[in-house]
Amino acid sequence: MARLGPGDLVLCAGTVPKATFRARVAAAAAGGFSGIGLWLPHRERAHAEGLSDADMRAILRDHAVVVSDVEAITDFGPCFRGGADTAREPTARERLAYEVASAVGATTVTVAEGAGEPMPVEPAAEAFVLLCDRAAAHGLDVAIEFWAHSAIGVREAAAIVARAARANGGLLVDTWHAHHDPRAADVLRAVSNGGVKSVQVADVASDTSPDYLAATMHARRLPGEGIADLVSWIGLLDAIGSRAPLGVEVLSDALHALPPGEAARRAGDAMRALLAAARARP
Repeated sequence: MARLGPGDLVLCAGTVPKATFRARVAAAAAGGFSGIGLWLPHRERAHAEGLSDADMRAILRDHAVVVSDVEAITDFGPCFRGGADTAREPTARERLAYEVASAVGATTVTVAEGAGEPMPVEPAAEAFVLLCDRAAAHGLDVAIEFWAHSAIGVREAAAIVARAARANGGLLVDTWHAHHDPRAADVLRAVSNGGVKSVQVADVASDTSPDYLAATMHARRLPGEGIADLVSWIGLLDAIGSRAPLGVEVLSDALHALPPGEAARRAGDAMRALLAAARARP
């Protein structure tokens, strides 16, 4: 498993969601990305395209691209709410995440929760300890994705990670979600060194949609094409010592209509321009 760092760019799964595995990897390489992210169904889809796990690894190797994140364990909510007793065995999607990560040499698995009442921190931290320990046995980090309307908002996610105190456990910071949570910057400034395991960057359109989830899945913008202060978000991540690579996660109907190579090129160019601006600041 090759671990990327904050100088590396990752083409996230949502930026080119319809691409075949071969096209995804080729697009990432052509766009100047060191890594890609995968959604859990992408391995099965690659198998349906006629690729074996060995073929997938060979394609990655031939393009000098690695898999960073595998997304997402979405059935862990009952474990978070039930604590250690409920989380003693891995969930179905947790098992699948380990299988996919092992097949492609990924380094991080993510966990996300849907909308709901705020997650109680103590039982959630107990469950997260067990999740992190199981992931560590596979050589994996675990990143909790927070979002503004989730049962795990930024405060809950940071508290769960801090209470669990596992070296391989941390946060997934998605700038789209962080932009929409007025508490996010203050909470993230207090995150300990190493507490961010994954980063996804997207800009926000000036016209706000009343349907948050629809906008999240269809109306993101490339870095520099919206109103989010992405320079400050990159600066904050650098200031807290984040060692995570920087993913570009632009779920956009307009971008998805482009060929994967063109979408990846635009995403890579936009992200490099953002980093140049952010890291030129004194």
